Amino acid sequence: MGGLREFGIAIARIILGIVILVEGIIVLDIIIYIGTTGSTFSKEIVAAYDDGYDQGYAQTYNGGYQEAYSGAYNKGYDKGYEIGLEIAPKEEVATRVELRNPTDEELREFLAHDKTDSNLFIEGEYVCFDFAAELNNNAEANGIRAAYVRIRFKEWAHAVVAFETVDRGLIFIEPQSDKGVELIVGKPYPWQWAVTGRLTDYSEAIVEIQIIW
Repeated sequence: MGGLREFGIAIARIILGIVILVEGIIVLDIIIYIGTTGSTFSKEIVAAYDDGYDQGYAQTYNGGYQEAYSGAYNKGYDKGYEIGLEIAPKEEVATRVELRNPTDEELREFLAHDKTDSNLFIEGEYVCFDFAAELNNNAEANGIRAAYVRIRFKEWAHAVVAFETVDRGLIFIEPQSDKGVELIVGKPYPWQWAVTGRLTDYSEAIVEIQIIW
């Protein structure tokens, strides 16, 4: 009996050894195949990671850039305006153009000849603030008194130009289209009418209207 038991154990060990050997050969074949084809699971994981990273980075960068740009631009403009007030001459300069409030007709004639509205909107280079500044400067160069108007929303801002006409009072002009707009705190800006000419999803209410003469 003892001999049969030992013989059985020996057979079992031989079978186990064969199984381990076969598994080792299979694993070795897989490694050789992977090495020759270059298509590994690790490479697929790395590729998936890279794709996910690139896509996530692009999405978060674009969204973050717009938010950061708007906030930085607003803070920079406010600070620049404050510094400008501090260093501006305390007395009127003799060579300065004398400005006047226009009639509504004079304003319309000026806008018809001014080319600011034909400029292209270029994200990050020439935006609403630039349109407003250029129209304001052009008006004053023609002797027309104008105001730079900053419109604050909850998380961003816009800019237009205001004119105090002698016959129709205060008029706000969207410099990207030369259209008159009505500004009311607590209500959204009329993007469809004033800028885009099409339906938009911009419905955020105006928080503050700042008029800078």
